[in-house]
Amino acid sequence: MDTLPSGFEKRTIFISRIIQNDSPLRELIHAGHDVTGESLINVSQIRFTFTPATQWIFFSSKNAIKYFFAQQPEIKDDVKFGVMGPSSAAYLQTMGKTADFIGSGVDVTAIAKEFAKAVGNETVLLPQAIDSLRSIQKQLSFGNTCSNLFVYKTSMKQEFSIPHADILVFTSPSNARAYFGKYKLQPDQTVIAIGSTTKLALGEFGVKEVHLSLSFDETGLLETIQKVIAQIPVKYDPRNR
Repeated sequence: MDTLPSGFEKRTIFISRIIQNDSPLRELIHAGHDVTGESLINVSQIRFTFTPATQWIFFSSKNAIKYFFAQQPEIKDDVKFGVMGPSSAAYLQTMGKTADFIGSGVDVTAIAKEFAKAVGNETVLLPQAIDSLRSIQKQLSFGNTCSNLFVYKTSMKQEFSIPHADILVFTSPSNARAYFGKYKLQPDQTVIAIGSTTKLALGEFGVKEVHLSLSFDETGLLETIQKVIAQIPVKYDPRNR
């Protein structure tokens, strides 16, 4: 017996990350939608043996936090920490550290400018991917001493098969490039991006209409997906006769 509410239409959704058991995104599955969660990139650690002395350490992603602290860096007790958003701040706390600067929103350039105001002319260490866009560094003043520390690298997967989806959700520029290196955007597909840099990467493939997630965390992403689903017209439903 069909228990779905009248007017409900199951949507197929691709999200470019593995959906953990405790993820808010599982609500989409519980609601009856068909969700595929798969990362299209490989991430691996880059070893480092020296940690430059610094007044600030800024992390642009959870991977930067993970692979920096995994190598037991030597840092002073009075070092201050900056992160891109609340989700990264929460992850930083699992490492026993508290963020002194937490970015707001999903405009990476705007976050970088706010961070630049917070640090003034103090020194900044930036653990990052070797292929980072370095958005934060571009906003820091000439008075800053910035040290880039490569702690991980990403590579796009070559072998993957993603079923056609009504909604495509990209969580990073690399994931977007991996997908559109293999597939073309179809007229019936809607695209969502986390962060302005991911939206910019989508533009490289001619994807002009992109919904930006309300935040970097999965709660904000879920809300964005739900809003997009609500905006997509429901096809003819014989139960509405």
